[in-house]
Amino acid sequence: MPSIASELAPVSISASDINVRIFRLNLHNVTIELSSLGATITKILLPNYKHSNQNRDDVVLSYASPKEQFHDNNSVYFGAIVGRVANRIKNGRFQLHQTEMTADGSSVERLETYQLDINNSPNHLHGGFAGFSSRNWDADIVNDTVQFTLHSSDGDQGYPGGIEVMATYSLTSGSTNNGGRGVQLQLAMTAKLKPGETKATPISLAQHSYFNLASHSSPERILDHVLKMPNCDSFTPVDSTSIPTGAICNVKDSAMDFRAGVIMSNALTRYGEENGMKYELSNNDAQIYGFDHNYVISHEKSDESGLRVAGVLMHPPTGRLLRVSTNAPGVQLYTSNYLNGMDPRLCKDQCSYNRWQGICLETQTYPDGIRNNAPYDSNFRNGNCFILKPGGDTYAHHMLFEFSEISDVME
Repeated sequence: MPSIASELAPVSISASDINVRIFRLNLHNVTIELSSLGATITKILLPNYKHSNQNRDDVVLSYASPKEQFHDNNSVYFGAIVGRVANRIKNGRFQLHQTEMTADGSSVERLETYQLDINNSPNHLHGGFAGFSSRNWDADIVNDTVQFTLHSSDGDQGYPGGIEVMATYSLTSGSTNNGGRGVQLQLAMTAKLKPGETKATPISLAQHSYFNLASHSSPERILDHVLKMPNCDSFTPVDSTSIPTGAICNVKDSAMDFRAGVIMSNALTRYGEENGMKYELSNNDAQIYGFDHNYVISHEKSDESGLRVAGVLMHPPTGRLLRVSTNAPGVQLYTSNYLNGMDPRLCKDQCSYNRWQGICLETQTYPDGIRNNAPYDSNFRNGNCFILKPGGDTYAHHMLFEFSEISDVME
């Protein structure tokens, strides 16, 4: 059997002395390309299941090349792994207990305050101005998988403690759920403190791909897609700066309810009606709105591997289906509300990406989950940010992206 993983020609960014390595995963007529810049998914080619005589389509939004991604600092996080802490931290500030050893060998615990970059005013977002999404990761092919590693030092973007991060992408045949058809892209994200590190630190990584199962350049955007979130009975509402209020609300009888599956054009229309906003597809200067919310994934519905379905995205015209599963407690549904006519010189195939062009299902711990002193619902703490501690557990976040034909999977 031929190898699934291979390496393509690198891309050199000479002005910054950066050599970006490019990899390809190929199986069952599905091709995925990865870049060491941000440990990024840059391309996913899927067959058209409804019209087999048509060419494959690229179903993720991306920059034209790593050069454009680098020079734009991946400001929209296309396809990258974000961290050290994904999503928002209120005012970029948090407190964490640190243990120090005194001269006599005893330990003293101190509550330290940390101030991070404010890169999404007034808050901190996705690790700061130079978070993991903008770093060039070390990379290699290991046992037919692509393995990215990154070292983040103590004080990086204001975070305490030095850590080692690893992200491993692997492509395998479809599960028994769909008769072995299709493919599964597995992503394992792990992190641990560097040897000898004495400081604790928060960690929450997320994969930030924008999907459009018609094509990244589809003029229909995501409006003809169907989204189903069968295990998401509740979500965490936010304030005007997208920070959780601390409540957990049931999705019943609201635009937030995707449990039975909803056409995205209908979902966005209803969201606008419920929030006093007008649904306008053609006017990019209209009031920006859409979904950018964390959903609570029911912990009672795990499979034998400990993964739970976060969302199922379907595109009936092509018969394509994407199912995202995870061991994380939450998933951020984001409908690319802030894409507003990106410069086509930056984007793949010279597209000018607009709002609602893609949809993100970012599995994660809850936004602002590091602020333990906040007046949050007790159930909110089930999604608290993971803390790496000296002598403690390793962080492990697993995702499974299953690509198949709609008729192959009965949800």
